[in-house]
Amino acid sequence: MAFKRFVYISGALTSTTEEELAVLRSFYERLGEVCAESGLGAYIPHQVSDPLRAKSLTPRDVDRLDREAVTACCLVIAYVGRVSFGVGIEIEMAYHANKPVVLLCERETIDARRLSRLVRGNPAVAREIVFGHHASAIEQLRVFLADFCDAHRSAHVPALLRV
Repeated sequence: MAFKRFVYISGALTSTTEEELAVLRSFYERLGEVCAESGLGAYIPHQVSDPLRAKSLTPRDVDRLDREAVTACCLVIAYVGRVSFGVGIEIEMAYHANKPVVLLCERETIDARRLSRLVRGNPAVAREIVFGHHASAIEQLRVFLADFCDAHRSAHVPALLRV
Protein backbone atom coordinates (compact mmCIF):
# COMPACT_ATOMS: atom_id res chain seq x y z
CA MET A 1 0.00 0.00 0.00
CA ALA A 2 1.21 3.53 -0.71
CA PHE A 3 2.37 5.87 2.01
CA LYS A 4 -0.40 7.83 3.64
CA ARG A 5 -0.09 10.98 5.66
CA PHE A 6 -0.53 9.51 9.13
CA VAL A 7 1.50 7.83 11.81
CA TYR A 8 0.35 4.99 14.05
CA ILE A 9 1.17 5.69 17.72
CA SER A 10 1.68 2.39 19.55
CA GLY A 11 1.90 2.10 23.33
CA ALA A 12 0.79 0.10 26.34
CA LEU A 13 -2.80 0.58 27.52
CA THR A 14 -3.26 -2.40 29.82
CA SER A 15 -1.53 -3.66 32.99
CA THR A 16 -1.05 -0.14 34.34
CA THR A 17 -2.61 1.83 37.15
CA GLU A 18 -5.14 4.50 36.28
CA GLU A 19 -2.57 7.16 37.19
CA GLU A 20 0.09 5.59 34.94
CA LEU A 21 -2.45 5.22 32.16
CA ALA A 22 -3.34 8.92 32.36
CA VAL A 23 0.34 9.85 31.97
CA LEU A 24 0.76 7.42 29.07
CA ARG A 25 -2.36 8.67 27.27
CA SER A 26 -1.07 12.23 27.59
CA PHE A 27 2.34 11.19 26.23
CA TYR A 28 0.78 9.40 23.25
CA GLU A 29 -1.37 12.44 22.50
CA ARG A 30 1.71 14.68 22.66
CA LEU A 31 3.44 12.37 20.18
CA GLY A 32 0.42 12.82 17.91
CA GLU A 33 0.75 16.60 18.22
CA VAL A 34 4.39 16.41 17.13
CA CYS A 35 3.30 14.38 14.11
CA ALA A 36 0.73 17.07 13.27
CA GLU A 37 3.45 19.74 13.51
CA SER A 38 5.30 17.77 10.81
CA GLY A 39 2.25 17.67 8.55
CA LEU A 40 1.30 14.11 9.45
CA GLY A 41 -1.86 12.92 11.10
CA ALA A 42 -1.80 10.44 13.95
CA TYR A 43 -3.85 7.36 14.73
CA ILE A 44 -3.76 7.05 18.52
CA PRO A 45 -5.46 3.76 19.47
CA HIS A 46 -6.75 4.82 22.88
CA GLN A 47 -8.80 7.52 21.19
CA VAL A 48 -10.60 4.77 19.29
CA SER A 49 -10.37 1.51 21.22
CA ASP A 50 -9.22 2.26 24.78
CA PRO A 51 -9.91 -0.85 26.92
CA LEU A 52 -11.62 1.24 29.62
CA ARG A 53 -13.46 3.73 27.42
CA ALA A 54 -14.53 1.46 24.54
CA LYS A 55 -15.52 -1.68 26.41
CA SER A 56 -18.10 -2.62 23.77
CA LEU A 57 -15.38 -3.36 21.19
CA THR A 58 -14.57 -7.03 20.96
CA PRO A 59 -10.99 -8.29 20.76
CA ARG A 60 -11.62 -9.04 17.08
CA ASP A 61 -12.87 -5.46 16.52
CA VAL A 62 -9.69 -4.06 18.07
CA ASP A 63 -7.50 -6.37 15.99
CA ARG A 64 -9.25 -5.31 12.80
CA LEU A 65 -9.06 -1.58 13.60
CA ASP A 66 -5.41 -1.67 14.58
CA ARG A 67 -4.37 -3.99 11.76
CA GLU A 68 -6.02 -1.71 9.17
CA ALA A 69 -4.41 1.39 10.69
CA VAL A 70 -0.92 -0.14 10.84
CA THR A 71 -1.26 -1.33 7.25
CA ALA A 72 -2.38 2.10 6.01
CA CYS A 73 0.05 4.33 7.93
CA CYS A 74 3.43 5.62 6.75
CA LEU A 75 5.23 5.09 10.06
CA VAL A 76 4.74 3.41 13.44
CA ILE A 77 5.98 5.12 16.58
CA ALA A 78 6.11 2.53 19.36
CA TYR A 79 6.62 3.39 23.01
CA VAL A 80 8.28 0.28 24.42
CA GLY A 81 9.02 1.46 27.95
CA ARG A 82 6.20 -0.68 29.38
CA VAL A 83 5.76 -4.36 28.66
CA SER A 84 2.90 -4.84 26.21
CA PHE A 85 1.95 -7.81 24.06
CA GLY A 86 -0.08 -5.47 21.84
CA VAL A 87 2.86 -3.19 21.08
CA GLY A 88 4.99 -6.19 20.13
CA ILE A 89 2.26 -7.42 17.81
CA GLU A 90 1.90 -3.96 16.24
CA ILE A 91 5.66 -3.81 15.59
CA GLU A 92 5.48 -7.19 13.87
CA MET A 93 2.42 -6.04 11.89
CA ALA A 94 4.47 -3.04 10.75
CA TYR A 95 7.27 -5.32 9.61
CA HIS A 96 4.88 -7.44 7.54
CA ALA A 97 3.27 -4.29 6.09
CA ASN A 98 6.70 -2.87 5.19
CA LYS A 99 6.27 0.13 7.52
CA PRO A 100 9.21 1.65 9.38
CA VAL A 101 9.10 1.73 13.18
CA VAL A 102 10.58 4.20 15.64
CA LEU A 103 11.04 2.79 19.14
CA LEU A 104 10.78 5.15 22.12
CA CYS A 105 12.18 4.01 25.44
CA GLU A 106 13.64 5.39 28.64
CA ARG A 107 17.43 5.23 29.08
CA GLU A 108 17.07 3.35 32.38
CA THR A 109 15.08 0.57 30.67
CA ILE A 110 17.77 0.18 28.01
CA ASP A 111 20.60 0.31 30.55
CA ALA A 112 18.90 -2.30 32.76
CA ARG A 113 18.38 -4.51 29.68
CA ARG A 114 14.63 -4.71 30.31
CA LEU A 115 13.72 -4.27 26.65
CA SER A 116 13.68 -7.41 24.54
CA ARG A 117 16.41 -7.70 21.95
CA LEU A 118 13.80 -9.34 19.75
CA VAL A 119 11.83 -6.08 19.65
CA ARG A 120 14.95 -3.96 19.16
CA GLY A 121 16.18 -6.26 16.40
CA ASN A 122 12.96 -6.31 14.40
CA PRO A 123 13.87 -5.44 10.78
CA ALA A 124 11.18 -2.73 10.70
CA VAL A 125 12.95 -0.70 13.40
CA ALA A 126 14.39 2.33 11.64
CA ARG A 127 15.36 4.32 14.75
CA GLU A 128 15.54 4.05 18.51
CA ILE A 129 14.86 7.18 20.52
CA VAL A 130 16.27 6.73 24.01
CA PHE A 131 15.36 9.41 26.52
CA GLY A 132 15.44 10.44 30.15
CA HIS A 133 12.14 12.31 30.17
CA HIS A 134 9.21 12.80 27.81
CA ALA A 135 10.35 16.28 26.71
CA SER A 136 13.57 14.78 25.38
CA ALA A 137 11.64 12.09 23.51
CA ILE A 138 9.44 14.77 21.95
CA GLU A 139 12.43 16.82 20.77
CA GLN A 140 14.23 13.80 19.32
CA LEU A 141 11.04 12.71 17.57
CA ARG A 142 10.58 16.20 16.11
CA VAL A 143 14.06 15.99 14.53
CA PHE A 144 13.45 12.46 13.23
CA LEU A 145 10.10 13.42 11.67
CA ALA A 146 11.61 16.43 9.90
CA ASP A 147 14.21 14.15 8.31
CA PHE A 148 11.63 11.44 7.59
CA CYS A 149 9.27 13.87 5.85
CA ASP A 150 12.11 15.46 3.86
CA ALA A 151 13.27 12.03 2.68
CA HIS A 152 9.76 11.10 1.56
CA ARG A 153 9.09 14.38 -0.24
CA SER A 154 12.22 14.24 -2.39
CA ALA A 155 12.10 14.00 -6.15
CA HIS A 156 13.58 10.48 -6.27
CA VAL A 157 10.64 9.04 -4.30
CA PRO A 158 7.73 8.04 -6.55
CA ALA A 159 4.72 10.34 -6.17
CA LEU A 160 2.58 7.58 -4.66
CA LEU A 161 5.09 7.16 -1.82
CA ARG A 162 5.59 10.82 -0.92
CA VAL A 163 4.25 12.10 2.38
